[in-house]
Amino acid sequence: MIRERRQQDLDLLCEIAAALDVAPSSMSGTDPRAWLERDAVELAWVYDMAPVHVAPTTNVVGHVQLYRPTEASSIPALAVCTGRPAGALLAIGRFLIKPQAHDYGIARHLLKQSRSYIQRQGKTAVLDLNANSYLTAEFCEKYGFVDLPCEDPAVAPMIYVG
Repeated sequence: MIRERRQQDLDLLCEIAAALDVAPSSMSGTDPRAWLERDAVELAWVYDMAPVHVAPTTNVVGHVQLYRPTEASSIPALAVCTGRPAGALLAIGRFLIKPQAHDYGIARHLLKQSRSYIQRQGKTAVLDLNANSYLTAEFCEKYGFVDLPCEDPAVAPMIYVG
């Protein structure tokens, strides 16, 4: 089940980040806990493997964070690449999935719920593939995202177009 991230989840999420074969580029040289708490967070969710009637537990296997991609955020070029005002966007970031069976389904569920939340807020969903090591262009394209050109080679932006 997806639930809001709690302070108690941060240690588990740091362990997941440490277990990744390839860390997100935005985490480079950063303490995982500081990385998880960076940016003006609109919402942070975890995927808890516990049944709804038992959660929350310590069986956290995924994480996603939604934030405003402003000049002050960790990826300021993201809003610039879209050509839209930052206030019209919400970025999907800090996407972590524990390597295990069913990780694809967990990732799909987190991405779709994030996209739905953003749409309900009247915003457009964007993400940076370089800052989300689990996500690939092919995966995101299946759920309505398309690549955007960007002059900054450090950013690989995608935008939801439905």
